[in-house]
Amino acid sequence: MDPKIISRIDRAVADNMKDIKRSFGGQAGIVQDFIIFITRQLKTDLFGYTRFTLQQFCLETGRTRQDLAVIYPDFLNGKSLPPMIAGYEFKTVFDYALYTMMERNIIFSSAYEVRAEGGMIQMQSFSILKDLKLNFNRSSKEQKIYDVRLSDDLLHGFLSRYYTIDTSSYRLVGKGRGGDSRKQLLIYLSKLKHILLSTGADNETLVPLDRLCKIADILDSKPSHKKQNLTRMLAYIRETGKFLFDFQFIQDRFNTNYMVRLEFKPDHSRCKLQMEHSFYYRLLSGLKTVFDSRKSACVIIDDDPFQFWLADMSSDLNSKSQVLVQAYYIAFQINLNQAQALSLIRAGSFLKPLIDVR
Repeated sequence: MDPKIISRIDRAVADNMKDIKRSFGGQAGIVQDFIIFITRQLKTDLFGYTRFTLQQFCLETGRTRQDLAVIYPDFLNGKSLPPMIAGYEFKTVFDYALYTMMERNIIFSSAYEVRAEGGMIQMQSFSILKDLKLNFNRSSKEQKIYDVRLSDDLLHGFLSRYYTIDTSSYRLVGKGRGGDSRKQLLIYLSKLKHILLSTGADNETLVPLDRLCKIADILDSKPSHKKQNLTRMLAYIRETGKFLFDFQFIQDRFNTNYMVRLEFKPDHSRCKLQMEHSFYYRLLSGLKTVFDSRKSACVIIDDDPFQFWLADMSSDLNSKSQVLVQAYYIAFQINLNQAQALSLIRAGSFLKPLIDVR
């Protein structure tokens, strides 16, 4: 696995992590993991459609198959019956979490404002999945393959409304007891790092001790205990999670309130991220232009015709490949030929490791 893989998390999610817990209860940790995991998949998979296994999910989030493949507790004790689609019961912890993400949104406790082309808009909720399918032979022990179709909210956030996050660090800090809380804190630290380094501002900031403790689910009442437990968690994220930053506790002049000085280490990912952002922007705008010129001739019965057209391997492949060639050249200065572009599109992947196409 790549030791440092930078992915994205939607700002609407990262800024409202507590709302995930309010909306999904005991499944909140899996929901948060899924958003991180599936956004990383979006870096290579065709927009909106992606395929994965439980093994892949566990490998990239630090969770264990033993915890996710067991029957959901409410179905074991008869408290409720598992939902069913096409004769299949979504009764394991992981299957039921996926089903819940298709049926339920993250409900924001207060309206969340996001910038759009027409100005500021308010989001009241955040949807995750549009559709979910399982592919496997039920009469054998064949591994289940999950096919999911992602929501417009996730797609838009991936393209234009995001903070960056090191998914290898996310996986490492999630292992063991307290993993969900460490992941929440890592997301917040990643958000601060993204804001500081992307704006060219100082690479350090001051954050109240109580704010970090609230994010990290540290409930101690005494400042000394808060400091002790937060120190342990920050050190774990830095050492075990290999997330590059330093921290220092500072008291005010009355020695009553603690602040935490966070200093983030610059890395070499900023240039790559700028190129990737340019790539996706050029690709999406180019594909939309092609679609708009063709849609009057297309008969598409779908709630998102553009997304359906993207995945249709019989529609406008030459035009799609030309857009891909242009996006690679403008963003990466790579001369992708038509055959390579067609191959990537047919494989369901727009972005491959650059060494594959140099």
